[in-house]
Amino acid sequence: MLLARSRHWRITLVRKRAAALLALGGLPAELAELNGFEAEIPLARWNAVVRNAESDRKLLGGVLLDGATAKDRVARVVGSDPILGELQRVVRDATVALIETGVLLIAPAVEES
Repeated sequence: MLLARSRHWRITLVRKRAAALLALGGLPAELAELNGFEAEIPLARWNAVVRNAESDRKLLGGVLLDGATAKDRVARVVGSDPILGELQRVVRDATVALIETGVLLIAPAVEES
């Protein structure tokens, strides 16, 4: 199921593995070596993607590294401002889609006593 799409990014839901697949493609010639980059992120780790996409590209790279098929491309993916900016937008859109379909739930944080 397609969750979100942009010019270069596509995020789909892989229900059998309870994961989201992030795929990159259709890039211009100067970034062509990044075409075909994919990372499968378990939904249990989706919060880390959302939190780090906007705040810390190194931590986001670490999360992507765990699920990437081409681990050598992760640093270049998160190091490119246009690609990262587009990824931030599709992560937000995919999160909304996951919530709307009931796959993810928003719950209040548990207070520590």
